[in-house]
Amino acid sequence: MELRDGRMAEISFLAKTDSVREFMGYINALVEEDAKIHFDRKVSLKEEKKWKADSLASMKKNEGYVLVARVGGRIAGVSNAHRERLRTRGNVFLGLSVAKPFRRIGLGETLMRANIAAAKKFFKPKSDIIYLSVFGNNKPAISLYQKLGFRMFAAFPDWIPYKKKRVDVIFMKL
Repeated sequence: MELRDGRMAEISFLAKTDSVREFMGYINALVEEDAKIHFDRKVSLKEEKKWKADSLASMKKNEGYVLVARVGGRIAGVSNAHRERLRTRGNVFLGLSVAKPFRRIGLGETLMRANIAAAKKFFKPKSDIIYLSVFGNNKPAISLYQKLGFRMFAAFPDWIPYKKKRVDVIFMKL
């Protein structure tokens, strides 16, 4: 898919052949930047290997998946989805992260649109509840999610520590 800056993004499901070290570098760069994500410390190679194995196993069980966006062969963004458990198993939670050099060029929107389409096909949620959470101070992300049709249904005030204070977490559903 073509991005606003003319570069092409390739989106695929996480594969056995994907490099654990590359994913570790991706997430650790977001941590170094202090991006508005839940990770607040770098991950080890052992942790990333476990994440990949768990993610691939989740795909086999039809419980979740990870989409990877690459630009120029490099991981530029990651979006995941997982099915809730037990009585809420019809609900699907989505996540999104985009590397700093690839923000504001349409990659987040492209990746999230692909994730929504994949979730509807992959899970066929019975209750059609597809939702996500976002830092309350992440205005660009909130704006994107609203553009895609997400609406706030809950806010947890002062929920997560970020940059030496606490920020709200907003839950939005499609």
